[in-house]
Amino acid sequence: MNVSAKSIILEILSVAPLIHGPSVPVRILVKAADVFDVAENSVRVAIVRLRAEGLVESEDRGQYQLGQAALPIDEQVSRWRLLEGQVQPWDGSWLACFTADLSRTDRPALRRRQQALKMAGFKRLRPGLHVRPANLKGDLAFIGPRLRQLGMEDSAVVFRIATLEPSEDARARGLWDKKALRAVYRDMKDQLEASSKRIDEMQPEDAVREAFLLAREAIRWVVLDPLLPDELVAADDRRALIATLSAYTDRALELWRDFLNLDEEG
Repeated sequence: MNVSAKSIILEILSVAPLIHGPSVPVRILVKAADVFDVAENSVRVAIVRLRAEGLVESEDRGQYQLGQAALPIDEQVSRWRLLEGQVQPWDGSWLACFTADLSRTDRPALRRRQQALKMAGFKRLRPGLHVRPANLKGDLAFIGPRLRQLGMEDSAVVFRIATLEPSEDARARGLWDKKALRAVYRDMKDQLEASSKRIDEMQPEDAVREAFLLAREAIRWVVLDPLLPDELVAADDRRALIATLSAYTDRALELWRDFLNLDEEG
């Protein structure tokens, strides 16, 4: 699997507080990139571009940390261990976001809007109307600011739907592929458990590569999970995946810390 210099930099900087400190020297970014056959020059070029985009900052020469522009998405991703704690019992109502009157010609805004809806677990019920079960703690006080933090326009209308007509309610409940979600939960858990049994026997470079790629894929699935209530999906499988991923990620961070010799260099 190809991994870009940009992705490596952002992901190492994202976990830097857990394995090193608030900032990371360029030599460590270069060493991490070398695991994926990404050249040092590519790393340095990517750093320049990321700084121009505000995604990476440098307070000290040769030391880098995430920039302000990267923080909203990074916060959402970094909170994956806490996601299950956001779920509350579902009363059958829905959270909705109305976007029909927003511009569709502003392509960057449209991409941010779609990303925000996806990361918050919304699906399109009707053109311009997206819904998700109202089973998240904080309800509108949480989901409205979260959508906007993720890139939704301030003018988007976010509201609660107490009741849908039976046919429309059934349609809303069918927006998510429950069988596919359950298959992902179980398959990812199996992959993590299998990898956990072999990475300690692998060469360090091979171990950190596998741990990086597999944890990255599993975290992506968890972050994008719609956090559906028990009435719509086998939530026990989701909870089991998150528990397995948490233990696996802890081990992956240990492997990377040892590989990069951060204890000695920090």
